[in-house]
Amino acid sequence: MGAQDSNLFKTEPYLFHNVQVSGQTYASKIDGSVFGSVLGMDVISETLSNKIIGRLGHPATKLPAEFFVYGETGELKASSNDNKLGSLPDVTPLSLTKDQQSLIASVGNIEVSNQTNWPPLDFAVRGKPAGYFVDKMRIIGLKTGIRLKFINGISWAELVEEYKQGDIDILYPVANNATNRSFGALSVPLARFDFGLATSGNGYGGLDQLLGKKLGILKGWSIIEEIRASHPEVQIVELDDLYAGLLSLYSGDLDAVMDLNVILKSTIEQHFFNELTVNLIDAKQDLHSTNTFHLAIENIDPQVGDIINQAIASFTPEEIRFLETKWFSKDSPSGVVPYEFLIDATKNESLRDQLLTFDVDGESYFTYIEQIDLFERGTEYFSITVPSESLLDAALRNVVASTLGSAALLTLLIPLSRVFSKPIVSPIHALIEETKKVRERRYSDVNGVSSRIKEIYQLSRSIETTANELSVYEKQQQEFVDSFIKLIAQAIDDKSPYTAGHCNRVPELAIMLVEQAEKSNEGSFAEFGFESDAQRREFRIAAWLHDCGKITTPEHIVDKGSKLEANYNRIHEVRTRFEVMIRDQIIAFYQQQAPTLRPERDSALQADIELLKQEFAEVANANVGGEFMDDEAVERIEQIAKRTWTRYLDDQLGLSPEEQRRLESRGISSVTPALESLLADKAEHLYQHPSKIEYDPSFEIKMEVPEYLANRGEVYNLTIRKGTLTAEDRFKINEHIISTIKMLERMPFPDDLSKVPRYASTHHETMKGTGYPRQLKGEELSIPERIMALADVFEALTAADRPYKSAKSLSESLRIMKFMVQDEHLDKETYRLFLSSGAYLEYAKQYLEPEQIDDVDIEEYWV
Repeated sequence: MGAQDSNLFKTEPYLFHNVQVSGQTYASKIDGSVFGSVLGMDVISETLSNKIIGRLGHPATKLPAEFFVYGETGELKASSNDNKLGSLPDVTPLSLTKDQQSLIASVGNIEVSNQTNWPPLDFAVRGKPAGYFVDKMRIIGLKTGIRLKFINGISWAELVEEYKQGDIDILYPVANNATNRSFGALSVPLARFDFGLATSGNGYGGLDQLLGKKLGILKGWSIIEEIRASHPEVQIVELDDLYAGLLSLYSGDLDAVMDLNVILKSTIEQHFFNELTVNLIDAKQDLHSTNTFHLAIENIDPQVGDIINQAIASFTPEEIRFLETKWFSKDSPSGVVPYEFLIDATKNESLRDQLLTFDVDGESYFTYIEQIDLFERGTEYFSITVPSESLLDAALRNVVASTLGSAALLTLLIPLSRVFSKPIVSPIHALIEETKKVRERRYSDVNGVSSRIKEIYQLSRSIETTANELSVYEKQQQEFVDSFIKLIAQAIDDKSPYTAGHCNRVPELAIMLVEQAEKSNEGSFAEFGFESDAQRREFRIAAWLHDCGKITTPEHIVDKGSKLEANYNRIHEVRTRFEVMIRDQIIAFYQQQAPTLRPERDSALQADIELLKQEFAEVANANVGGEFMDDEAVERIEQIAKRTWTRYLDDQLGLSPEEQRRLESRGISSVTPALESLLADKAEHLYQHPSKIEYDPSFEIKMEVPEYLANRGEVYNLTIRKGTLTAEDRFKINEHIISTIKMLERMPFPDDLSKVPRYASTHHETMKGTGYPRQLKGEELSIPERIMALADVFEALTAADRPYKSAKSLSESLRIMKFMVQDEHLDKETYRLFLSSGAYLEYAKQYLEPEQIDDVDIEEYWV
């Protein structure tokens, strides 16, 4: 045991294998013993904690105090916060067959690995197993009846070796890579976590940036050899302890430390390495591994392994949320003291043996810290910490008690009239409180006030009745407004058959996604959530109104399915037919004049006709706009356009008065006969804006306005390189969002709907600030706005009713969206939630055609 003369030796906390409780072993050599005998004693960790908690709970010292016994780096030996570790959600056992139940009963205890220092996933607090993965294993035990026995007190490399020797039944967590697959059978994924790099402000975001640099990784990790093989230039330093690695990073001895993102952030936060940052890395690209973690179950009966897999698959969203909240929130339990001041005291003797104060997040605390030098194995410290407000309140209560005692004596002298006024005053005060509830629109909370005075009782009933009627009326008004809003959305969808359903489908997907965001504890979603049903209704209304400005967009632009398609006077087509008839008459005349020349000219004529057919096919193909036009294709259209023909008819006959005035105002006249280009960009193709376009500065609109309202030039339209819309068409469509802003900003929304104009008008913004109409960047967009943008894009990609494109399959749509995320068009966190929550598939099953729903592996589309 290593006991030394006149010294008491103590081990680090570990889990007593047979009884599955944590504790420490104490040993001391017996003075005067002839044979050097040693006295040893095992002490359960909870003994010290319970003893001090008992003293803190004494009536004379009953304060919200915390005590800690801890080491020089803050690791806890005893604490008053132990009760936070053991909490688990309510679990429903699996429905197992009798054979499965018999199998589990016959198996006995299953020994499971437990690391001591990998918080918040798998660690030990004073030897007691704790962490996200540990709780998952305990829940598996509750679901199945499997008896688990945790083994800790040794390093990860030693746990791996014991598993290989068969001394441990289950090893976890292990990543799904080639090294770990060599262990044998792995369970289904237990959880998914991203890898990260901790750096000292130099922003390394991948292994390719660490060539020639020192990278710290925990000793025994399976990915070490893979990194050495794929990135031999990276200098890997194997770490015994993550804390020591972060110290080396902090001091500059390492360039980066790699671990799971959540592990790095937790350790940095717990040990107050405030200057260090963590960046995500791509497991597939950098590590040739996935970011899923499993149980190694080769050493157990395969049928027991199947039951464990069944239990993993049965985890409910509520159980997952409970564990994520418990272990990944700011106040999650850990094995380290929660206050940096207490760790500072281990390095500064002047902070000990006296009552001091320190501040955390604006709250003041009293603390007393004392060094304990009783053991051979390291120095320990005892501290007790109490919120200043609580301590001062205790003293204040004594003053208040004395004051109230004096006041009670004085009260005896108050005129008895107060006693007689109570039956009137008390109900009146109660009624005032009930009217406040009405003013705050908390109608369901309004209660009647009993009184023997008839008038007060009747007034109470009147207030209660009024509250009920107001509640019904408000609900009816909300239903009326909601139905009117849906009516507007339906009218916009009905306006164009090519966008039918868009205004209806986007809200469904947006609401579906925002519900998933409220449930998630990942990233920025951890702090997100609507505070009331009114806020949810505000978002829902904004989703329904997100395209209300399209009611002003011309149908012929929304429906433009080919480049030359336009809303124009068809007299021009009729005139062209007359031109053809005139040409036919001329041809017939010349044929009659020289019939003998026809055989010699036939071959040349046929060649010319075939060339014209070919050129028309090229023009017709360009008109569809289905493919990107390169420079060669554009030049070909411009070459064809140079052909000429003779126009004999006046092209200004049969025009509407408005068209006639427009041409006359621009000095455009018609002369016949006239030599015309086969395809032309004419002055009459250009339409001026009816007035100068200016926007209210408060709208903060940053859109470039094209010179013309419309440009119907034939060459100009046919040489659109992608799609069917000109810059003028695109602006006219994009202008719908400005109409949305104008319409919604003019509406007198109540306070609880004040964000509707903003939510409804930002779904075309991008994360890098290239969107419209305000060119907002990602940090300027709220979570609901980012969700709306993603919902709008996914619906547009999968819609089967657009004239200028065919509907995309599920996999095609996700591939495009992945590129949009990488291009900082869509928000990465929202896209990940869209995939991981399964919202993409839930929406697809409801709104996509069966042939659009193909097999999707979300790993392939993960960013």
